[in-house]
Amino acid sequence: MPTTDRQRILIADANLMGVASLIGTLKDRYHVVTASSSDQLLTLIQQQSIDLLLLDTCLPGDDSFQLCHALRQSEKTVHLPIIFIAPQASAQQEEKAFECGASDYIARPFTAPSVKARVKNQLKLSTALGELKHLNTLALDANPNTGLPGNNSIHLELERLLHSQEACCVIYADLDHFKPYNDIYGFARGDEMIIFTANVIRVSLHSCGCGDAFVGHIGGDDFMFTVPSAVADAVTNDILRRIDLGINEFFSAEDNERGHLVASNREGVEQLYPLTSLSMGGVDLAKREFKSVFDIIDACTETKKLAKQKQGSSIYICQRHSSPQP
Repeated sequence: MPTTDRQRILIADANLMGVASLIGTLKDRYHVVTASSSDQLLTLIQQQSIDLLLLDTCLPGDDSFQLCHALRQSEKTVHLPIIFIAPQASAQQEEKAFECGASDYIARPFTAPSVKARVKNQLKLSTALGELKHLNTLALDANPNTGLPGNNSIHLELERLLHSQEACCVIYADLDHFKPYNDIYGFARGDEMIIFTANVIRVSLHSCGCGDAFVGHIGGDDFMFTVPSAVADAVTNDILRRIDLGINEFFSAEDNERGHLVASNREGVEQLYPLTSLSMGGVDLAKREFKSVFDIIDACTETKKLAKQKQGSSIYICQRHSSPQP
């Protein structure tokens, strides 16, 4: 397993030579960093992403128990698994350790396999809690109509992509001429069309081998999703194909035969509207640099406008460093 994929463990011990065998054992599975004082520990925690802390109760500098308590008050380390390592068994110290927020307490003499097992358990628990927190956040932010993540989750995902090195396209999709459809067929049928669109996007992503890609529901008939750059064309073309195959089911036989809708505009004058279609605009983050999430959204909005200039369902993805041109 490459070092960059390994979970990172910080061992803070006054006598690092005394835990050399433990460090060696853990290095087989994890990326291990060390500190021999509280100052070094705090510096490493600020500079790096630490997944678990093994903390010596006799660490030079700040009192280890007060240090643990302080880490529990910090937003960055409030959920960090902290395992105390004590020079000898002490019921009083063990109680103190758990009172200040420790996840576990190990007294010498210990065996490396025992510590390794405790570390593994704490990391598994931490990962499970993190996933539960993420699912809870998605549930609170979910669109009630489609169940897809809403605007907060979309913003967080774009923020993550902004600082990653992923070869990824961000796609903004919405239905064309959706308002007249709602006016004629009603909001209930409109909601069914929105759910259909959401399902098409998810099915196409899954059929193209990227079912775990992010899909968000901005609101109404607007969606934003991400897709690996290598399969962006395949996914978006599959979405357009599935939309055009299924969307006629939402119209009456008469409207399908005519090929358009007849609805009154705001002045009460009857007007012809094309049947509902889907337009998608996107940008390839691997080929174009952005400074903020709002820059990504603005670029996607512009490319979607270009897609809407075409008749029927269409896609326009900007894959250049410069601004998109019609």
